[in-house]
Amino acid sequence: MTAPRSLGDVAEPAADDRCPNCPHPLSAHDAIARRFCTATAAGGFSRGCTCATKPETTE
Repeated sequence: MTAPRSLGDVAEPAADDRCPNCPHPLSAHDAIARRFCTATAAGGFSRGCTCATKPETTE
């Protein structure tokens, strides 16, 4: 079993790992967050992040 990833501390993701919607790397997204962020960007919506993080770190 692998340790869960913490998304609380957001480091600058590699260019090919950037999420089009939030500051978290795509590799750190679970299936729901990846789908939400991808759909948000594709639809041109302006909505928050669903990643499992502390709200104060996702500004």
